[in-house]
Amino acid sequence: MKVETVSAVSLSTHARLDSRYFLAPGIKAAERVARAKARGIPCVLLGGDKGIARIWQPTRFSKVEASPREDQVGYLRPYDVFEYLPRAADFVSAKRSGDIERCKLRRGTIMQSCSGRNLGPAAFVDNYLTKFVIGGDMIRIDIDDHDLRCYVLAYLQSETGQQLLTQGKTGSVIDHLSKAHIARVEIPLFEHEARAAITHAMSEAIRLREEARLTLDSALAQYEQSLPRAKRTKPEKEGWTIRAKQLTGRLDAAFYDPLVANVRKRLAAQGGLPVASVAKVLKPGGRYKTLYVEAEYGRPVLSGAQLLQVRPINLRYMPAPAFKNPAAYELRTGWIAYQADGRAEDALGFPVMITSDRDRWLASGHVGRVINNSDVDAGWLYLAVRNWAAQIQLKASASGSVVDSTFPWDMESVILPPRDSVDGKAIQEAWEKFARAQRSEDQAKSLVEQSLIGGVLDYDFAPRLSQPVSSLELEFRELVDKWRKDTQHTSSIKKMIAHPSYKRIIEMGRDVLPLLFRELNARGDHWIVALNAITGEDPASENATFTEAVDAWLAWGQEKG
Repeated sequence: MKVETVSAVSLSTHARLDSRYFLAPGIKAAERVARAKARGIPCVLLGGDKGIARIWQPTRFSKVEASPREDQVGYLRPYDVFEYLPRAADFVSAKRSGDIERCKLRRGTIMQSCSGRNLGPAAFVDNYLTKFVIGGDMIRIDIDDHDLRCYVLAYLQSETGQQLLTQGKTGSVIDHLSKAHIARVEIPLFEHEARAAITHAMSEAIRLREEARLTLDSALAQYEQSLPRAKRTKPEKEGWTIRAKQLTGRLDAAFYDPLVANVRKRLAAQGGLPVASVAKVLKPGGRYKTLYVEAEYGRPVLSGAQLLQVRPINLRYMPAPAFKNPAAYELRTGWIAYQADGRAEDALGFPVMITSDRDRWLASGHVGRVINNSDVDAGWLYLAVRNWAAQIQLKASASGSVVDSTFPWDMESVILPPRDSVDGKAIQEAWEKFARAQRSEDQAKSLVEQSLIGGVLDYDFAPRLSQPVSSLELEFRELVDKWRKDTQHTSSIKKMIAHPSYKRIIEMGRDVLPLLFRELNARGDHWIVALNAITGEDPASENATFTEAVDAWLAWGQEKG
């Protein structure tokens, strides 16, 4: 039984006497905002004539599928934007699809989900997402000022923000949010120190995710250029013929696709090896009791769809007793995991790398695990399993009349490209940036809740915007911004450290070390070479990972003062 105290003011304001109404999360969120306003915290409307944002929604456009040789744009479904690396669900004609210009994603826009199972969460359009279009199924929130939009995004993503948004949902079968309801959401303007901390944390999350996406996207594109080219000898719709002696116990046509056979043959000729020779593939069998509990009493359990999401939507938690062997369902940092079963063929087999923030999370039996051998680079393995040549092999092996399913031996038999030189550490670091981004976003949301209740902020790095900035710091900031802008699309560390701005920072000498350590602590970029060049020291061990090296340098800097 839930018991809650309701003030007389709330009773008169809402004109309701039923306890269920006042126990609703949205009502409690509104109470928190009301108490903040009573303490003197000003609030502004998100939209409308007096609001701080332009809230709009494009009309549904006529989605015309693109022909192979015409200009085309990748189309995303609303829930695709919440994935680590969204992929186009379709390609639509850039000329024949009506009102497509208004549906193109523009950097800086906040995309607010407004219907269905994904009601509530928002996404920030970064440079990676600008190559896609989304129809009128997501509401756009445009705010000119970058800091303000980061602050608003943090508030909307916070527990209070989500509860206020979903409080106004309508619909008898499918839930909906309207532009008018979103516009009426009040945004508290906390004192300067709190706003700066929240803004900085969310801005960091946005930056890290963008860098991770661009790095992985570029690395995959370069990797696929080295793969053998394979084309169909005749249109797929004409099908193919299989002799009886070629049948191996399967009667589904996709399993015998000549294109897949040709790809496997070419990869093997280049020295490619099956997955089984470089990794162990696991997929836990059996059923477990579906027993969901509150977060503090269980462990997160990912479905195949949630596995692909940056922030798992509707994440559930289950206690250890629900499983006969919980360890069989665990995920570990550095493993490759993929959706092994599912109705959505486009997501089947699509891999992610498990990051440190999801270490020892649980995943359902519909999720496969690929565990690299000790002598196999996990970054290379991710690209080897993710590229199109590996993906079409796995999809061709899927079976099932209603739900597509793959088995461990299906993944084990996939022929991977040869183990050519790949900057595996850069791939692993890119994935780890997703983990750092999530921690930074969680911190921003936590700061929102602390500020609402008037608590003391638990934050180590809040920009002191009111303090004067030295000429040294001004030059440093300009150099860092220039370096980051010019190198954001490269994964080559050699090119990063050869940039003129990077060299100039090294030339600034020991005076720049406090700024450099602050930058390393806040953003974790590739400053280790610069620190080594300036100090002549190397506190990291020889086999340290990038994250371990960063921690070693930060500890060294703290020790030296």
